[in-house]
Formats: sequence, structure tokens, C-alpha cells
Amino acid sequence: MINPNKGFFEKLFDLSFSSFVTPQIVGVLYILGLVSGVLFSLNTIRFAFRWGFASGVGTLVIALLSLLIYAIFLRVSLEGFVAIIRTAENTKILAEEAISRQTNSSRPIN
Repeated sequence: MINPNKGFFEKLFDLSFSSFVTPQIVGVLYILGLVSGVLFSLNTIRFAFRWGFASGVGTLVIALLSLLIYAIFLRVSLEGFVAIIRTAENTKILAEEAISRQTNSSRPIN
């Protein structure tokens, strides 16, 4: 059965992978992804302005649009991971309940 009382580090070092850590760290991963995207965009824009003003302005527009698209894909992919994990957790609960009901129904009634 899923133990919701497990701490973060217990889940992180659970070698049987019976507990998932992803739902707890997905927010941090999203922030790190956004920060890295912004830093990459700023660095690209900085180098583009070295080539000239027109190149810098063009790169600025493209970088902002690219950053928006990147943020959307990052968010959707992380939501997909969380949805898969929640589906696995709920399936495990349903399977355990079904096994429990099957075990209880096979016992003779006194």
C-alpha cells in the first residue's frame, strides 16, 4: 500500500520505486527550466547585439517567442509526467482494493 507518510528523502532513496518523488519536485523542475530558458535567451540576445542593432532586435523578438513556446512545452511535458504518475498511484490503490475485496469475499462466513 502507498504510504503517504514517507518523507522526501525516504521516497528519493526508495530502491523499490514504490513511492514517487516527481509530484513533490515538479514545481522546482519547472522553475529551474524557466530560469535556464531565460538565461539562455538573455545570453543569445546579448551576443546578437554584438553583431549589430538590427540583429539584436530581431533576435530579441525571436528569443521571446521561443521562450514562450519553450515554457508551454515544458509545462505540458511536466504535467504529462505528473498525470502518468498519479494514474499509476491510483491504479495501484484500485488493484490493492480489488485484491482486498477478493480476499475478503473468499473467506467463509461464520
